[in-house]
Amino acid sequence: MTKEIETIYQKIRNDIITLKIKPGSRLKEEEVSKQFKISRTPIRDVFKRLEQDNLLVIYPQSGTFVTKIRLDSINDILFFRSAVEYLVLTDLISVINPGDIIRLKTLLDNQRDLLKDDGKDNDEKFASFFFSLDNEFHSIIFDKAGKQSILTLLNDSYPYFARYRYLTFLRDEKEITSLLEIHYRIIDVLESKDLSGLKGVVLAHNYAGLTGIEKVRDRHPDYFES
Repeated sequence: MTKEIETIYQKIRNDIITLKIKPGSRLKEEEVSKQFKISRTPIRDVFKRLEQDNLLVIYPQSGTFVTKIRLDSINDILFFRSAVEYLVLTDLISVINPGDIIRLKTLLDNQRDLLKDDGKDNDEKFASFFFSLDNEFHSIIFDKAGKQSILTLLNDSYPYFARYRYLTFLRDEKEITSLLEIHYRIIDVLESKDLSGLKGVVLAHNYAGLTGIEKVRDRHPDYFES
């Protein structure tokens, strides 16, 4: 893809992940081509790539639609990510320094302040800010462990999981606070170099994302496959 087409792909991909384009929405080549002032042929290629990402489904003669979220596919990814994150954090324990700990704590403090200041008055605005800080938190962890390329691979290979992660920040304040506390526990393990406590906190971290998701599904049933 050319740089311009790659930019269009990334823009639509991000809009789907962050729910600016809702699950189940129909995308029309003609409308998208007009939006980006480009012919329909490259837009068709973008749609095909997003279909490979499991973010779009293309029905010949019927149209192109944003996929709905399948919770049964999330469990397998969580299992895989748990194994990867455990190994990454194991490597990180031996090299992390006090400055890194401060950076990580600052990000979590910013998320905690966001909860206090904004509450949950605007779900989508809150989720967007919180998601951005959460991405930075994980990026620092993988980068300092020398495994940034693995995080890139995970994000590129499972963009529909990123949409699920974003969705978890539409939960209520109590559940998000609980998830934030697990992140603080990860920092405590890293700071104390407690290798024995690492496995439990990694499992808690990954599976905390499932807690309360039924409530989100109840509030946004159209986002999920039945």
